Amino acid sequence: MNVNINSKYKDDIMLWGGILVVSAVFIGIFMVFTTTPPLDLIKKILSAILIMFLPGYIIMKLYLNDVKLSENPAVDKFILSFGLSMVTVQSLAFIVNYFAVYGENLDQEFRIRMEAYMPLIIAFLVIATAFVLKFFWGTISSIWGKLMDWFAAKLGGAGHTTLLVLATFIILALFYLLIKVILLIMVSLAT
Repeated sequence: MNVNINSKYKDDIMLWGGILVVSAVFIGIFMVFTTTPPLDLIKKILSAILIMFLPGYIIMKLYLNDVKLSENPAVDKFILSFGLSMVTVQSLAFIVNYFAVYGENLDQEFRIRMEAYMPLIIAFLVIATAFVLKFFWGTISSIWGKLMDWFAAKLGGAGHTTLLVLATFIILALFYLLIKVILLIMVSLAT
């Protein structure tokens, strides 16, 4: 079987090539107009790419690779990668900050030290969660189907609704535990 790698990954190559070109332009512009050392600029731009594109790109490749939004698949992948990264990483960062202030009562100086690590930790946790869910997706789907059948047999018409409410509470509890883990990691890194 003769597969042309360029045609198979053409859209991905165009996406990452475009991001690389834009990053190089930003590095050039910032090197001309600021006094920041080039290595610091490269580090900041690479971390921005890691936070703003990579989690969404991985989620898109694992779950939404065939979604078409426009006539240009590379633009579709860019939009999905950026949007999914913002929805996951930025939303979690907002919620973690909220819990840091109101749940853990951490002072502002401590939260400022944590902000250097928080988006990176959240991005890596989002990526890891996407891979784990994809790996166990068949098992999760099978268990969900069995639970739907069992709840429908035991509770009749209210079985599916009851299962959805129960699953929502379990997911919220797991989400709360994820936030606590993020806070614990950040506290251990910031101290």
